[in-house]
Amino acid sequence: MRHIVFDDQSRSFPVALLIKNSAFNGDEIRRVYLSRLEAAGVSKADVIGFTLEYDHKGKASVSYMKDYLANLLPALKSLGCTTLYCADAAYFKVLTKVNKAEPHLGYVLPCALEGFEEMQVILGVNHKSLIYNPANEAKLEMSVQTLLDHASGTYVPLGEDIIHFADYPKTSEQIKHWLDRLQSEPKLTMDIEAASLNFIEAGVATITFCWDEHNGIAFPVDYVALEVPDEQGNHGVMVPNSPVRKMLREFFESYQGEMIWHNSPYDTKVLIFNLWMKNTLDNSGLLKGLHTLYKRTHDTKIIAYLATNSTAGNKLSLKDLAHEFAGNWAQEDIKNILRIPLPQLLQYNLVDGLSTFYVFKKFYPLMQADNQELLYHTLMMPSQKVITQIELTGMPMYRDKVALARQELEGILNQHLSVFQGKSIIKELEKVLTDRAWEKDFEDRKAKAKNPDKILPKDRDHFPLVPFNPNSNNQLQVLLYELMELPVLDLTDSKQPATGADTLEKLIHHTDNQDYQDILDSLVGYGKAVKVLSSFIPAFEKAPVKEDGHTYLHGSFNLGGTVSGRLSSSNPNMQNIPSGSEHSKLIKKCFGAPKGWLFGGADFNALEARIDALTSKDPNKLAVYLDGIDSHSFNAFTYWPEKMPDVNEYLTEDLLEEQHYRVEFSDGSVEYLPESKLNDYT
Repeated sequence: MRHIVFDDQSRSFPVALLIKNSAFNGDEIRRVYLSRLEAAGVSKADVIGFTLEYDHKGKASVSYMKDYLANLLPALKSLGCTTLYCADAAYFKVLTKVNKAEPHLGYVLPCALEGFEEMQVILGVNHKSLIYNPANEAKLEMSVQTLLDHASGTYVPLGEDIIHFADYPKTSEQIKHWLDRLQSEPKLTMDIEAASLNFIEAGVATITFCWDEHNGIAFPVDYVALEVPDEQGNHGVMVPNSPVRKMLREFFESYQGEMIWHNSPYDTKVLIFNLWMKNTLDNSGLLKGLHTLYKRTHDTKIIAYLATNSTAGNKLSLKDLAHEFAGNWAQEDIKNILRIPLPQLLQYNLVDGLSTFYVFKKFYPLMQADNQELLYHTLMMPSQKVITQIELTGMPMYRDKVALARQELEGILNQHLSVFQGKSIIKELEKVLTDRAWEKDFEDRKAKAKNPDKILPKDRDHFPLVPFNPNSNNQLQVLLYELMELPVLDLTDSKQPATGADTLEKLIHHTDNQDYQDILDSLVGYGKAVKVLSSFIPAFEKAPVKEDGHTYLHGSFNLGGTVSGRLSSSNPNMQNIPSGSEHSKLIKKCFGAPKGWLFGGADFNALEARIDALTSKDPNKLAVYLDGIDSHSFNAFTYWPEKMPDVNEYLTEDLLEEQHYRVEFSDGSVEYLPESKLNDYT
């Protein structure tokens, strides 16, 4: 335990800065934290710094942290510390007994450890994190400002005063009155609460409309409140409300202002299905709703993505983006809206709408300043419209082919398992695992016993066998690196010996033992089959059957879900379905066009490389397309020209070292000339 004082004369310290031991540097603490506090009027004599200890591996379990705090907190109490600025999320969770730390950024929480409840804890930011994520600068400023507000007595919890006006109309007449009034608003943020992430099951529980970041309305659509909660704890049920749905449809069709959503594909998808589509295959209704909801539409998720995207990544959820404005307005993410009383759900929905307006006002100017407005309007938002249509349409599948795929994959798994069962080293592994489990059981029971000396080990011969589990990384580490004594070729992120498929394929070439090779081959095959069987087949089986009797798989595509700008996908990951593996044909057979339709596909050939060649005008890159050179061979030649003496004579090292230009002569010949010789020719 180390500490630092900033005034040698002081003996009482109301404020304690708690920082991880690896970041505990006096000069840096003065520069980052103390300078900010002193600038705001906090005396350095009132501040002391203490380390938060981690072990030599940089780790600390909950029990480790509790033991350390058992020594630290009494010391802090004796020094008069009443406010703890904890720049460590793990220790903050132990001090306050919250499940997640970051939602509490900007708040002051009481210490939850017995005997120290009078201490107040503020989540801080480790200054070292700014090195790899400059975006943490704003979080650090917020945390220090919270400390200053608390010290000056001006602290107000985030989000406490953001609602200036709100109305929650209940009757059809009241809702109609408000929808008519909203027609004159030039901009409205909109957000729905629904009963499911699946648009077919979601319904429209409630909806909000806000005309700025402090004023708006919210009302129920399909949510019907119960007088008393039912046996499942539900406060309401979902009943389609045709009159209100009709009013909403008419409102959207006539509204001429700008509609602002956060993550527009979800809300618009649910609304299109429930307000315009007669059934899951109503394509004309789909297109009518799609064109209506995307006529003058903004998406604050995309705006924030363009304004904040960096190699460090960013968080684009509404709660993250609006945290500084609305705070932690839902203590836990809503899993089932029917468990929430209607008044509470309506207010939550309203705050979503207000927060969306706040995010729009904050990030739209930043996007403009970064010269990305044209990209936003011409590529990103049109893409959101296409994504919404894709997600509503789905991918048609053959249910019988899905069943056959499962049957074949399970057969493959059984074949690989039979290989394991016949090998003596697997039996040896199970014996080692069982011995270790027996020893651990004995040690655990002794550790928990009041009289450990009286605890005896269980009968080893009747201790349950630990069977081999090919999905267990820990078991594979024992098998590969202890029993087989294979070399450690790769490490995981946590510096443990790797056991993934790529590593297993390498290890096959590091043993001459045929049994070991058979096991490694089967582990690779087993892993590939398990991935498909666990990741995709269940999603295929859950895909809904539509009115034409065909099954359709609906996924979610996330624009802005990657740092690179590419799409990501989830529930299921439609971009990770096997295409080039040994199981790809099996999976592809599950998809097929319904009666009366054809599947079509199109793809660019090396699109990025072509764009690169055209924009850079690099003659080497252009030569690939102008002269039909194989790009892979050309790339190889640039690295090892001495190994390819028979390559075309104009592909010399000079071409690669100096800027050259392709010159066509009147006789039809072509030469690549350096810029310095271009003036010799007309």
